[in-house]
Amino acid sequence: MALKTILVVDDEKMILRLATEALESQGEDFNVMTALNGKQAVQILNSTRVDLVLTDLKMPVMDGYELLSYMSKNYRNTPIIVMTGFGSPEIGKRLKQKGVLHYIEKPFEIDDLKEKVSAVFTEKSKGYIHGFTLANFLQAVEVEQKTLTLRIRSKGRVGYLYLEKGELTDAENDDGLKGETAAIAILCWDNAEIELKGIHNRDRTIDASLMHILLEASKLKDENSENKRDTTEDLLNEAIRLAEAHHFKEARNHIARYLKQRPRNPIGWLWYSRIIIHIRTIEMALKNAIRIAPENPEIMEDVRKLKLAREQPGASGQVRRCPFCWFPMNIKAVQCPFCKSHLFIHNSFFSSLGHADAAILERAIERYMKVISREKNINAHYFLSVAHLNLEHWEEALNLFHKTVKLAPDKEIFTEQLRALVNHMAMDATTSAFEKETRENAADGDASGEVPPPPRQAEKKKILVVEDSSTTRKVITITLSQKGYDIIEARDGLEALSRLNEEKPDLILLDIILPKMDGYKILSIIKSNAVFKEIPVIMLTSRDGFMHKVKGKLAGSAAYLTKPFDPTMLVETIEKYL
Repeated sequence: MALKTILVVDDEKMILRLATEALESQGEDFNVMTALNGKQAVQILNSTRVDLVLTDLKMPVMDGYELLSYMSKNYRNTPIIVMTGFGSPEIGKRLKQKGVLHYIEKPFEIDDLKEKVSAVFTEKSKGYIHGFTLANFLQAVEVEQKTLTLRIRSKGRVGYLYLEKGELTDAENDDGLKGETAAIAILCWDNAEIELKGIHNRDRTIDASLMHILLEASKLKDENSENKRDTTEDLLNEAIRLAEAHHFKEARNHIARYLKQRPRNPIGWLWYSRIIIHIRTIEMALKNAIRIAPENPEIMEDVRKLKLAREQPGASGQVRRCPFCWFPMNIKAVQCPFCKSHLFIHNSFFSSLGHADAAILERAIERYMKVISREKNINAHYFLSVAHLNLEHWEEALNLFHKTVKLAPDKEIFTEQLRALVNHMAMDATTSAFEKETRENAADGDASGEVPPPPRQAEKKKILVVEDSSTTRKVITITLSQKGYDIIEARDGLEALSRLNEEKPDLILLDIILPKMDGYKILSIIKSNAVFKEIPVIMLTSRDGFMHKVKGKLAGSAAYLTKPFDPTMLVETIEKYL
């Protein structure tokens, strides 16, 4: 079977790397290509046969929606999976309108991505047998006394099973095995893909019954499974994965078992020191590590961290670990003394950003992205959010805090942290500067969904938000979603008029400064239309002045709010007209 080419399109190199590693490790014949934006993707599509496209929506140069539109005209039969920071019925509906049936939320789990890719190719495949194990399918063939040839694929390996009137007569695989030996080997393969081929006349080389071969294969598979269990190095690697995912109790159990077998391994002692909470025990573990490997730079750095930790107030008893650099901190610390990262949003958080060690935070982001790709982990989502916030990556932090709240809606602490971030981004002047930078340098992204506190029980009202700054749209979306409103988004005047016809909103939030058509022009079109003229329109702009308010009122706006805005005032103003 020919290689399947998958094109991954995203402006985040970390996402490209994770997706590539996930797909290449799947054991399929995948040729993975990458592009940083829609323009690069189009160049690849025009020069290479592509079987599947995975694309982000928010990208510079040419965004995901523009790429989807291009593909709908020129590559209609190429399946697409959209990767988005916000999965919502609203986005799902828009994607379906463009012919996209599959999307996955970022940050994604590797297994979810693999399943989604497999599902897409399964839908396209012809002549494959799905929903059966190979053993079960062979038993069905035996009962029906069919004559056929099966091509079996698993993790890049290929084998053939030849059956005549339900009896297995011959087998071969690409390892050079033939006959009964090949059949048993093929039956031991995991996740076998079964493909029906034409009838091939073969000399009989297998005399044993199908049941005998199935039993021998089952026995061999069990033996192989036993031999693969917990090797020594697997124990250490699994302990490190558990520690990175904050499963400290399980990690300690694995490390203890490992050190019993390898007491002279310095990395084992290093990781043991990172997952215990008593200063004296940490010191003992690091002494063992430095004695065995006195020049190991990672161990030397942790020894320096311990020395600094001992200088901190209250450092003689239990400690907690910095989620970014593993520094042993005072349990009540709000900022790491070593990497200078803040651990959560507190009263002075936003006024004291800019001092954290960016290199340490970038490594922590990559670590937590890998954790999230393996499992649904609320701690990893939360600290990934905080890491981005320490680096002042406002949009990434907002997306991730929102996802954290969705994963744990009963945890009030996460809701409070999200609310603090939303309030800051809505009201702080530095965010306005960021919005300008976003508008000039990046294409638009999408955000939608609901966050706690629980929405009102009354019938949901639709609000159309017309705003070209993706940051402001996300802040407004989250602020209003937590009050139970359905949010429809538009990036410019033309899109606003299109969404107005599609959705019939109950209220419109309209920015004045927009590309293609300004807010006053859109307002005049709305108010001159008999169908839409009664919809209240609230103008939202950074222009503050008496004449602008008068102009808005004369054009028919219900109210006028100035950015940066107070979220509470925004909600109160909207509630006056709904």
